[in-house]
Amino acid sequence: MDVFSIREIKELAAKPKEQVVLIFGSRGNKIKVLCGKSCGQSWAIIPPINRIIKFIKQEQICFEEALVVHNHPTLPWHGEIIPSEEDIIVTEFFKWQLALLGINLLDHIIISGSKKQSLLEIDLYNKGSLNLNGFEIKRFLYCFLVQAAYVAPHNWTLSLVIEALEKNLDRIRGYYERPYFIRIFNKKPVDNQFKTELLKFKTTDKLINKLIDFLILLEDDKSIRIEPGKIIPYGIELQRKIITSAEYKIEKKIED
Repeated sequence: MDVFSIREIKELAAKPKEQVVLIFGSRGNKIKVLCGKSCGQSWAIIPPINRIIKFIKQEQICFEEALVVHNHPTLPWHGEIIPSEEDIIVTEFFKWQLALLGINLLDHIIISGSKKQSLLEIDLYNKGSLNLNGFEIKRFLYCFLVQAAYVAPHNWTLSLVIEALEKNLDRIRGYYERPYFIRIFNKKPVDNQFKTELLKFKTTDKLINKLIDFLILLEDDKSIRIEPGKIIPYGIELQRKIITSAEYKIEKKIED
């Protein structure tokens, strides 16, 4: 697909500030575009996940793929588009957010005037797996779940899981956020209360039960390999719930 054939991207190329356009695709070649707000830093260009959930609900489409396009208003003296470190980091972060919604991020393209640069083509976007420890995974899941719960009414058990996660992160954050050379001289915290609480949180919602089982098995200091392909099927199930279930009806009173 020629990204410049999309009206919103043509307009984006001439913007005086950085802005993002998200292109979502589904079966039947249905293409939908979501525009983000203008800003000055790449860190902020991606719309928050609660805005994307609202978009999915409003469009009533189960999206399978996405493409991020954002602009660099000016080029350096040599005239070439150079992705920033923030561009690379935010792409990786966004890939996993979308995977939790069942959406495969294909690429991040930067445009400036009539020029474009694909992060995938220059090996700055990794579509594959990632090694993370349990603490990092829990922190990421907590951020995602809080945003999702903000716009979608849900099974009350999920609120309890989020609350338990918050307490667990508060108890262990001080240790795991220290540099490794400092941690080796300190006793590793053990939070048995977290898993004890999770064992009580059983519900009829299969997705929440799978989330609980996953959290119980996580070890804070143990690194595991996470693959988008293994997360996406659960994300598709969540996306379908958001679209079809009254339980996941979007709150209209919530603003972006």
